[in-house]
Amino acid sequence: MKIIVFGLLLIITQLNCISQETVFRDSIINKAMTSFKNKWKIPGLSVAMAKDGRLVYANGFGYADTLNKIPVTPESKFRTASCGKTITAIGIMKLVEEGKLDLNDRVFGRNGLLNGDTYSEIADKRVYDITVKNLLQQTIGWPEIDIIGENYAAYALHSPIPAGINENARYILSQKLEFSPSKDYRYSDFNYLFLGEIISELTQQNHTDYIITNILHPIGAYNTLPAKSTLEEREENEVIYYDYNQETLPFAFDTSKIVPMSYSFNFQPMISSGGWISTPIDMIKLILAIDGLDNRKDILKSETIKLMTSTPDGIKSRYAMGMKVTKSGWRHSGQCTWGTSAIWIKTNENICLAITCNTLPTVKGTEEVKYEAIIEHLIDMIKLIPEKLGGITKYPDIDLFTVN
Repeated sequence: MKIIVFGLLLIITQLNCISQETVFRDSIINKAMTSFKNKWKIPGLSVAMAKDGRLVYANGFGYADTLNKIPVTPESKFRTASCGKTITAIGIMKLVEEGKLDLNDRVFGRNGLLNGDTYSEIADKRVYDITVKNLLQQTIGWPEIDIIGENYAAYALHSPIPAGINENARYILSQKLEFSPSKDYRYSDFNYLFLGEIISELTQQNHTDYIITNILHPIGAYNTLPAKSTLEEREENEVIYYDYNQETLPFAFDTSKIVPMSYSFNFQPMISSGGWISTPIDMIKLILAIDGLDNRKDILKSETIKLMTSTPDGIKSRYAMGMKVTKSGWRHSGQCTWGTSAIWIKTNENICLAITCNTLPTVKGTEEVKYEAIIEHLIDMIKLIPEKLGGITKYPDIDLFTVN
């Protein structure tokens, strides 16, 4: 009798283990993404997922164009906003690896990397202490203003509109720092604007051309391109962006025109800080090119990747170089006005997830209320990692990268 009972208990235990083990299925991800889309009333979103360097999932939900009922597909291109900082950081680290740059190089001043007329009028002497590493790790006390893409700098300098890279650079250099370099963390698009200019200066070509030729095309990321400002300029297969609250602004190139907020900005000075369009599949390719695994060739050496994922010394910050590094892995999110939301995540279990949306969900109300909604939306995106969808532990052996 004891043998029978023991046998039954063994069978029950085995069945419980099987029932608790969650196998990756497209249906599980589809359901989670549909629920996420519906909760936040997102017109269209695209998702890609990799495990151990293999692309195991790619799908689109909703519409790229709601009026003409054009569906989102894995080939649909989206603005990725600040996720593009990772691209710029990889470009910088490539130059470091090639010996053309040192992370401790001074950026400004007579012997700095940027020493032309645009950078000659500096209001705060502490700016001369800024290094490439400070820019990458966001450890500079620029005032908390987010104006790149708008005309604020042009108005302040009494320059013609639209405000470009030079106007934005001159404007921020005319401001006093709120803390010295390396003393604290403060996220700023200006840091990555200057990094883009460093790439241009060292390579003697537009930094986007360098990135496309030396970073994106070598890893097969052919659907990643600089973003354009207007609806009419959008690329083939690029989605339309929708303002959640239907907000409008004067057009950066002609302020007499009032346009949807997501089409009001000048993207030219925003490229290096967050002005790329891409697909989640291309975003995954980029992260797999710096993950240190052997199954896909990396664009950077292992010691460079280790350096790139290091956080600042002496201050409390999780921001490394073009990404946040936490105990569970790496990630970067991007929100651009109310028309774009994106994220890429790499976990320590070698799960890679990328999501792009053609709106940024928020609510009507104060800026604080809107910000809280954006944070909640971001947290919900992070929860779409498979391990958080019931503890998925088994993944298919397929690799969609190899499927024509």
